[in-house]
Amino acid sequence: MKIGWAHKVDVQRPARIIQQKVISDVEKELNESSLSIRKIETSSPLAPGKELPREKVSKPIWTIGKDEERKVRATTPKFSELSSSELTPSHLIPAKTSLGDLKQCGLTSKQQMFLLVGIATGVVLACATVAILPPVFLLVLRQSSSSLTTTTTVATVLSAFWTFDQTTADSYSVYNGTLVNSATYLLNSSTQPYLGDGQALSLTSTSNQSFVISTPFFNLSYTSFTVEAWIYPTNLGSDRGIIGQCACATCANQCFYLLIRSNRLYVGFTANDLSGKATLSANTWYHIAFVYNYNTRQQILYLNGVQDSIQSNAQPYQGINGSIKIGAAQVYLTTNYFNGYIDNMMLSTQAKSSTEILYDASVIAYYSFDLPSPNNDNGPNGLNGLSTGTTLVTGRVNQAMRLSTAPSYFQAYGFYQIGYSINSGSFSISLWLNPSSITSCTIVQILKSQFSNCWTCDNIMGIYSNTGQGGQLVAQSSVSGFLLYGPSLSLNTWKHVSLTYSTTNGFTFYVNGILFSSSGGFTFSTSGTISTLLIGYNFNCCYGSLSNVGYQGSVDEIYIHNRELTQADVSALANP
Repeated sequence: MKIGWAHKVDVQRPARIIQQKVISDVEKELNESSLSIRKIETSSPLAPGKELPREKVSKPIWTIGKDEERKVRATTPKFSELSSSELTPSHLIPAKTSLGDLKQCGLTSKQQMFLLVGIATGVVLACATVAILPPVFLLVLRQSSSSLTTTTTVATVLSAFWTFDQTTADSYSVYNGTLVNSATYLLNSSTQPYLGDGQALSLTSTSNQSFVISTPFFNLSYTSFTVEAWIYPTNLGSDRGIIGQCACATCANQCFYLLIRSNRLYVGFTANDLSGKATLSANTWYHIAFVYNYNTRQQILYLNGVQDSIQSNAQPYQGINGSIKIGAAQVYLTTNYFNGYIDNMMLSTQAKSSTEILYDASVIAYYSFDLPSPNNDNGPNGLNGLSTGTTLVTGRVNQAMRLSTAPSYFQAYGFYQIGYSINSGSFSISLWLNPSSITSCTIVQILKSQFSNCWTCDNIMGIYSNTGQGGQLVAQSSVSGFLLYGPSLSLNTWKHVSLTYSTTNGFTFYVNGILFSSSGGFTFSTSGTISTLLIGYNFNCCYGSLSNVGYQGSVDEIYIHNRELTQADVSALANP
């Protein structure tokens, strides 16, 4: 260890100075007593057999403290004739001993004088060493203490993401896999998969098909971890493995499996098993997630972003080897295979929160229009878009997209569940609007994947103005025949708008985070195909009250959810 300047201290140098001073004082004292001496060589050895008479010398008491340390540094000790009452144990000479006492001992020969000076020199040298070493030692301690630093160890998070878009590669190019037993991909079509832009892993259980990642080893032992995926089971007759890793099939906590058992999610570590509560159906897309929290010792199952089941006091998974298998899971000595489709599988050594899981499961797309990639989907699914005749301007948050005269629009494909689409389930569309014109127009339009004529599109949201002087937001399901009026808009003013839908509540308008109006329940018509979302105007639709004219103005922060947002959800989006 390096100790600064402390290693350069010459302990003997101050001792030699003190030694020379002592010799001078002793010579002066002896001259006053008519003792004739010659120059004393301090380096001369003691005469053989000579030692200091002990009968009149009391046992020395040596002490040193802060006061004594200052004395050693500031003054040079002297042998002087002091009475015993003047001496205390704190002095750096033997108590009750004076030069007079030494005279009475008969130390008059040259050898005796050498002995006297040698003893005095040794005493002073020892005292000087003791006096100098403590501050040096303290300096070393101080420097060592000051060099101590607090180190925070941050655990490395392992992550992998498999899109199965006609590739076996992990999106991070680390945990690449292999298709086993001729497993293949579900080709993109107008009806599959749930995330329509891309493919999915297609597996047949009777052929023992799976996707395997053998190297490098993905270590899930003694740590938190999260698994997420979209699944589409086509057969639920028996256990269907979703993902697994097994080090020892019969050892407690050394085999991880996530599967469907009795039409419910099921997870375990060859102990600490947990069953879900919600019942799954065949031929339906689900977002599933499992979280193990190492710190809280909790296992949590999620279905479509909502907690399905939870268990506490669960011991950690302890497997220290084994391949990751997707579409297969070993339970004891039996391997169970999946039948259907798996898409966008994510595995990470961190415990995601319920908020994060809900976001991943329900945000289908999020378009911020921010640089450097304004057309990209910033949500979890990568449904990137295209823009025509648009410009970037200062937005409500960072940049915004400005639409002007036709043709000017933004479009993105791949929406399985959004109004006029395959699934008539719940959805929400939220965005910031800053109109430069408030004449009648269309803001949000939904198209079938293969647009052929005006019968295959629907204008869902727009502005209605019967005078051209004032504009009012309108939501409609033109095919179903439902219409809901919203608030009036002002020119060149940002306003946050959320339109939510469920079969129970129908349309609901929120403006700047506040509930404005609701239509009441109805069932949205479906198109039977994965849809394209358009912001602005592109095609003429046959039905509805909204004009086939393009919106002019700016849009920002568009969120598409596959659920009906709550008041709290909308308020959060309206207050970025």
